[in-house]
Amino acid sequence: MSRVDAIVLVLVAAACEQKMRDQPRLDPLEQAPFFADDMEARRLAPGVVPRGQARLDRHLWEGRAADGTLVTTYPFILDRADLTRGQQRYGIHCTPCHGRLGAGDGIAVRRGYPAPPAFTAARVRDASPGHIFDVVSRGRATMPDYNHIDVYDRWRIVAWVQVLQLSQHAPAAVLTADDRMHLVEVMR
Repeated sequence: MSRVDAIVLVLVAAACEQKMRDQPRLDPLEQAPFFADDMEARRLAPGVVPRGQARLDRHLWEGRAADGTLVTTYPFILDRADLTRGQQRYGIHCTPCHGRLGAGDGIAVRRGYPAPPAFTAARVRDASPGHIFDVVSRGRATMPDYNHIDVYDRWRIVAWVQVLQLSQHAPAAVLTADDRMHLVEVMR
């Protein structure tokens, strides 16, 4: 190293200061005489939502009402685009185990993974949207949680599961007269 290089290095090193490290500060929960209440840990100002803690809507984030019961409704209005997105997300995340139609016959099951219940089973068919959302979000038995999926996409998947259930177990009351006539003719 030349003499000029050494001088430059010494000057650069001397110019570096650790101002953030050396400035006065308070440790968490340390007494702070600056404030009237002597508390260093300050309460948030009214109306401030802490980052990452805006999950105050239990209906949306947990599938539960304010009293903790599972909801029977969706937290937002679903349209055809939501169902299309739900079908797509279902195809990506759920089909490997549940199968394309929700019969519990996906490729993972055919390769030895324990079969999930069919969506057309009475206990699953009678489940509320909040219950299905809870299972998708938190998992159950051998099913892992899918909490990493966007919350709105989880609700869309729930809607698609209910579409699959209705497509295979529609009560006669929801069918039009033409649909009922068609069924009668097909059954003959």
